[in-house]
Amino acid sequence: MRTYLDTEKHLITMQAESEAGFLAELRAGDYSVEKPLVVKNPYIINPLAAVICFNTDEETTAEITVKGKASAGDLSHTFAAAQEHVLPIYGLYDDYANTVIIRLGDGKTSEVKIEVEELNVNKAQYCRTTPEYFGKDFMLISTTTPLIESAKTVGFDYAGDLRWCITNLQSWDIKKLANGRLLYTSHRTVQKPYYTVGVMEMDFCGKIYKEYRLPGGYHHDAVELENGNILAASDNDFNDSVEDFVVEIDRATGAILKSWDLQKILPRGEGKAGDWNHHDWFHNNSVWYDKPTNSITMSGRHMDAVINFDYDSGALNWILGDPEGWPEEWQKYFFKNVTKGDFDWQYEQHAARILPNGDVFLFDNGTYRSKNEAARVDPEQNFSRGVIYRINTDKMEIEQVWQYGKERGAEFYSPYICNVDYYSEGHYMVHSGGIATYRGKHTDGLGAMLLNKYKDEHIHLTLESITVEVGNDELKYELKVQGGNYYRARRISPYDEKTNLLLGQGELLGGFGVTHEFMKINFKDAETELPEKHKLNILLEEDRLAVRASFREGSQVYLELKGAEQSKFYNIPTEVHDVTAACVSFEEQNDNDFQFYVSREGLSGEFEIYLNIDNKRYDTHLSVKL
Repeated sequence: MRTYLDTEKHLITMQAESEAGFLAELRAGDYSVEKPLVVKNPYIINPLAAVICFNTDEETTAEITVKGKASAGDLSHTFAAAQEHVLPIYGLYDDYANTVIIRLGDGKTSEVKIEVEELNVNKAQYCRTTPEYFGKDFMLISTTTPLIESAKTVGFDYAGDLRWCITNLQSWDIKKLANGRLLYTSHRTVQKPYYTVGVMEMDFCGKIYKEYRLPGGYHHDAVELENGNILAASDNDFNDSVEDFVVEIDRATGAILKSWDLQKILPRGEGKAGDWNHHDWFHNNSVWYDKPTNSITMSGRHMDAVINFDYDSGALNWILGDPEGWPEEWQKYFFKNVTKGDFDWQYEQHAARILPNGDVFLFDNGTYRSKNEAARVDPEQNFSRGVIYRINTDKMEIEQVWQYGKERGAEFYSPYICNVDYYSEGHYMVHSGGIATYRGKHTDGLGAMLLNKYKDEHIHLTLESITVEVGNDELKYELKVQGGNYYRARRISPYDEKTNLLLGQGELLGGFGVTHEFMKINFKDAETELPEKHKLNILLEEDRLAVRASFREGSQVYLELKGAEQSKFYNIPTEVHDVTAACVSFEEQNDNDFQFYVSREGLSGEFEIYLNIDNKRYDTHLSVKL
């Protein structure tokens, strides 16, 4: 007897069903501003958001005020005139009876109460700033350790109160797009340990408007270009290498317009950082486009190097970092230090960007603080910092012009993740999100990996995040959160002139392409059922077939989709690659746990599913209709 797989709904589909449900209720009922329909967490993944729905006889504007615990925490926004009002409400408090005031254009007012239960989410240990400085913004920090149930992607206001929360497994950077939405990672993975399907446009309610799916998946960072397209860190061939590929995504279709392969720009085995390995030889963790020079800047953690190359030709322009260990023919791309006073090279850095004046701003993790193993700095004596370098590309000279964090020593030391942000000249944000201590001592171990290493003794492991803002060298803001590590921070206004809840189902754009098939293979049918040790799990998603299982490294494994007329065969790679820098841990996995996905593009019909493992063919007793 065969079991047919049901299609697992995409989050976009579930959100569309939720929206259709409350819209149907609104349109079937008699909801007014005095007695509106209130829907908490309308798009499933943000329990600190709601929609307030009602109708008016005439078109009228509607101003909402989400009352803060103090008046400085009030959030207000005026929505355009309409008769059917579906108002997105952001910034609710948990464990609190929230009050929302609605004022119509004709002066009519109403008060709505929205109670939200307490969330199991890490709260701010402290937030030191003033409402006059921080205003109505939120500081968003994206989780790196979602395996800790309380370590969610969250947003805090000026008082350090939790006002925003995303509950599903998402990480990486968050940026606000020109259209007011957020650019954030997809929630589905495409390969372990943390490569996701692509990037999404999402609003503050958590509603997804577009998911851009990439053949090589997505990781770490993406940036919106002036023409609206997206420049994103991706991968080319997982079996050969990772984190050495960047693509430009057509915003309208999701198609890949242009790509750059770093193996064609840099030598793979030179300039090794302390965590270098052959498979993850560059470990790109940021992308940046600079219009004045028409160039792309990328941060190679595993080379201790920030590189810059021409957008059109891909020709290397320069390398910023410690030149120790690089061959003579590459030395011409490095800068000579001419700083008078304090200067340090950066090590295993993150989030490199070019400032409007041409300076380079980055987070210097300082991991090991040497390319020479014998000269490594103990983590208890080390430091991390935000640093600005002034470069002269004509003379190939470099000068360190600003830094923050060195003076704080090990308490600010993050051996991985983190970022910086630029607001204006002299006004910066520095986020040290990967601080970890084990048995009271700072460590070079990465929090996301330490969770697996010390999973039975978390009591000895402390993970935390410190985010600061500095204006004219004065500390203006400091937020500390304990109980997890947080990849990046972004200061963002929840309501602005672009705020608009657009009704309707989101779009799946781009795609995975047609999955490569292998020639027909004949194996002997196994005389037993598939052994439980393989822990087989197969899901049918709206756009792919997802296979997860455990195999011995080097096993020869093929997925067979047996059709009425012919079978399709797909090779499941079982090579285990070194992972020296897992920046995010979406799920606990062993080396012998493998993921494989078959795109539904070009597939149709009914298929029985078999696994061929080391010359034995096992019937899974599962079937699919595509």
